[in-house]
Amino acid sequence: MKRILALKEEALDALHGNFGKAALATLGMAIISAAISYSIKLIGGMDIMDYIDAVSEGDFAGMMESVGGNAYASLLQLLISILFTVPFTVGVINTFRMLVQSKGSDNKLFANFFKIGFGRHYLHVVLVSFVSGLLIGLIIAPVVLILILVIIMFHNIAVTLILALVTLVYAIWIGLMYSQISFIVIDNPELDILDTMRRSRNLMDGSKWRFFFMELSFIGWILLGIFTLGIGYLWLVPYIYSTEATFYCDVRDAEKVEQA
Repeated sequence: MKRILALKEEALDALHGNFGKAALATLGMAIISAAISYSIKLIGGMDIMDYIDAVSEGDFAGMMESVGGNAYASLLQLLISILFTVPFTVGVINTFRMLVQSKGSDNKLFANFFKIGFGRHYLHVVLVSFVSGLLIGLIIAPVVLILILVIIMFHNIAVTLILALVTLVYAIWIGLMYSQISFIVIDNPELDILDTMRRSRNLMDGSKWRFFFMELSFIGWILLGIFTLGIGYLWLVPYIYSTEATFYCDVRDAEKVEQA
């Protein structure tokens, strides 16, 4: 399998001559994402920050108040996320996979955002992405619930910090395990939900830390982007997505070689 530096170089090769288009596509993606977020905010619904504050304070009445009275709005928020945000995100991710696989020739980026996510596999994308997300949440939930109970019952900072760290590591590990689902749902549309999750686990077997450190290698660029007032992210985001795509292609192709 390729080293992180080789993956990043391959991503840059695919972006060579396409950085302008990628930056414009990223700007369009940001505008659409902001419009969706603003629309959801206008709808109202559950105030997640109030809910988290109530949980941390053990205020059951506050927890109910943050949810109550906005059930329909919260449901509408969820539907918008499931039916539009999920396929749009999958479309973005796989657009850069196609760019990498074509070595930069398939560069109709903004059009592919919609063509892929909202194409003939739209319902499959929505169903697999949403249900797999729920299942992953259920896998992580028990540890999170234990953390919440400790916060409510003991109010011990040291124990809370240790358990919070354990929870974070566990959540990251699970996230790494299922990090390739958005690629697989388009690359292997014949797979059902559980098979898609199983394939992601198999692809990430022995590659979790490589993916983790690859993601970590972008922190310097992300921090530097702050000083450009966010403008630098128009070029950084395509770089990150393209590198993630090269990683997926690498583990997928390595699996094919092993099975040959």
